[in-house]
Amino acid sequence: MERFALGLATVLTAIGLYLVPSWHDEYFEPCHMAMIASGVLILLLYVARWMGQAGVVLERTALTIFLAGMPLVYMARSEREWLWLEGVGLVIFGACATLGMRRSVWFLAAGIAAHGIAWDSWHYFGVSPFMPSWYALGCLLVDIGIGAYAGVRAARE
Repeated sequence: MERFALGLATVLTAIGLYLVPSWHDEYFEPCHMAMIASGVLILLLYVARWMGQAGVVLERTALTIFLAGMPLVYMARSEREWLWLEGVGLVIFGACATLGMRRSVWFLAAGIAAHGIAWDSWHYFGVSPFMPSWYALGCLLVDIGIGAYAGVRAARE
């Protein structure tokens, strides 16, 4: 089941990367950086699995950083009148990341999946004019895949 979940996360992340309209000179733009980070995370998850039990800490740390960093992309692109709401997301997902690192991977799985299902889909359907739709959809796919993988891994706790 873990291999299937990691495979699903890999495919959904690859689709998310494919959705990026252009890479030309935009590597340091927040949405592009986040999509690159998603690809790096997938690679780290493979490395962690290859490491066996020693990779569990790497995997949990990588998932924690990923979840904690998600709201920063939205804050970096936010318009002033939306900044307070993006700050709420920072608090919610930051709390999930902290609890996921200190308590249970279930918080990471739930936080990552909730970010995709609630936050990204909300941005995708045009509520926020400052996020490109390709990014919101790509992030939604990545979050569902990685959240599902984290949930399968959490079941081992």
